Amino acid sequence: MQISKRLVFSIAAVAAVAALAAGCGGIAAIGTETASEKEIPAEFHLRQTKGKILVFVNQPGWVRAPMDLRTALTDSFNMAFEHNVGIAKERLIPYSSIMNLRTTLAANEKNDAFKAASKLGAEYVLSIEIMEFELTTFSEKDFFNGAINTKSCLYNSQGEKLWPKERGEKEEACKILTLGFEARKETVKSAVDRLANATAHCVTRYFYNCKKIKFRIAEEHKEFDYYKW
Repeated sequence: MQISKRLVFSIAAVAAVAALAAGCGGIAAIGTETASEKEIPAEFHLRQTKGKILVFVNQPGWVRAPMDLRTALTDSFNMAFEHNVGIAKERLIPYSSIMNLRTTLAANEKNDAFKAASKLGAEYVLSIEIMEFELTTFSEKDFFNGAINTKSCLYNSQGEKLWPKERGEKEEACKILTLGFEARKETVKSAVDRLANATAHCVTRYFYNCKKIKFRIAEEHKEFDYYKW
């Protein structure tokens, strides 16, 4: 009878230890960051700043497009700032305000982002320069190839560059992105919007802690300019 009690006690002790170990494992599992939760840290926390933000898009005359890319890009960036970065809508300047201002400026001032920032009361300027743009269609109706190449920098209203300031880059360097798609059924407007939205995502993702699974998108054609995580 004594042996049986000891045996029962030993079995119970082993079971308790096993349960405790399982419990610890469960707790550890709960505390472990899953792949869907991992984030790529922001390079510049724009939401922590104050003051209006001006998205100023420069479309050189030699860049041909079926519609005004400045409108599409400004709208896409403002939407991404609001919904992804968490910037209050009141801090974002709509393209209609920029367009109205440009009509009042002298010819040599129309493309001056800092002049526009001063007039519109912006504390920050995100400068977007369109370097290349292409939109072509197939013989099949409404199938398009599209590509856009841009250069982006964030400044304060005094012209000091705030982003990017990455290791190994020169101080004057900007973020250069090449984005595109092939053989997609689109309209001209939806094709332009797709490229504008892709550009906005691929720039604004550096201004907040972006989920790793959402960081990269299908429209990116180049190797990424961020460190391996």
